[in-house]
Amino acid sequence: MTFYDNRPYAGKNTQNQDGADNKFASNILLYGVPGCGKSFKVADEYESKITSEQNKVRVVFHPDYTYSDFVGQLLPVLKEVENAQGITEEKLKYEFVLGPFTQILKTAYAEPDQQCLLIIEELNRGNAPAIFGEIFQLLDRNDDGTSKYSIYNRDISMALYDEPNKPIKLPPNLTIVATMNTSDQNVFTMDTAFQRRWQMEHIPNKFDFKTAHVNKHLPNSKISWGAFAQIVNKKMHTVNSGFGSTDDKSLGVYFATDKDLDDAKRFAEKVLKYLWDDAFKLGRQALFSNCSEGLSSVIEAYEEAKGDSLEAVLLHEIYKEMQDEMAKAERKAAEEAQNEQSGEEPADDAENEPAETPADEE
Repeated sequence: MTFYDNRPYAGKNTQNQDGADNKFASNILLYGVPGCGKSFKVADEYESKITSEQNKVRVVFHPDYTYSDFVGQLLPVLKEVENAQGITEEKLKYEFVLGPFTQILKTAYAEPDQQCLLIIEELNRGNAPAIFGEIFQLLDRNDDGTSKYSIYNRDISMALYDEPNKPIKLPPNLTIVATMNTSDQNVFTMDTAFQRRWQMEHIPNKFDFKTAHVNKHLPNSKISWGAFAQIVNKKMHTVNSGFGSTDDKSLGVYFATDKDLDDAKRFAEKVLKYLWDDAFKLGRQALFSNCSEGLSSVIEAYEEAKGDSLEAVLLHEIYKEMQDEMAKAERKAAEEAQNEQSGEEPADDAENEPAETPADEE
């Protein structure tokens, strides 16, 4: 995905400086399970193309985030003014303080030859339609990246033009990129009218056993992160069948970072606790070997195991499936290596396509 290559705007024949190979501005919404690589994709494919820090703004939506936070609001500000005697003194005045949306919009208008980027993380953890308000109308775009329809907002117009009644549109050099996790654990849902104004892009949760992160062994275990996560996800979908979508409970390929996989305590507190408290809340006995003494006993057993830590806390058949998954991955790697030597094309594997992303997604 690339940005819009600026066309003449606001009466100026401009040429793009930041990201000269960009092709269009749009509203892009990346969605997928937690840890699948959404934030990395934003940073790698969009944010990295903007060289000036003032030309990009990042915001995170949450349940208490409001339209005023996003657009701007009247706030008390101390200003230096001269009194009747000509003496400078500080007085409290109310001024419209720009929110992140108005700030990046103002930058985009002021620098039409520069690409600008608004990043919204966790779009549906806030009430997005309410947060956008009338800005919702601007998300319909023409082919050149400008808004099809305009809105009137006195405060935004004053910030952009220093005129109160001038119509507002999104310019062709402003791209909006948002991320969200898949649906059923999110705080707010988004209606179809709102979603259709975004270019939706699903980020698949791919475990590529060619990468060091997926092949990395868990702390004090012979099992790799990739084998562990894939078998757990498969079991999770079976256990939670009939209770709605389980996609957002799945372990993303980068749910655990390299640091998590190097430290037994970090892994137990982040991954095992998550599986116990959330993903397998309704079926812990389908994964853990001893559920009678609670989570603390599972974490202690993992951290203090004399042998393989995973074998000490998981059901034997689950641990065996993980061993089989590792053996399968090793066989595939050997076959691919042999094919490379012989010059043959490796067989396609829909489940394990390459996913070159560092282990630090969210």
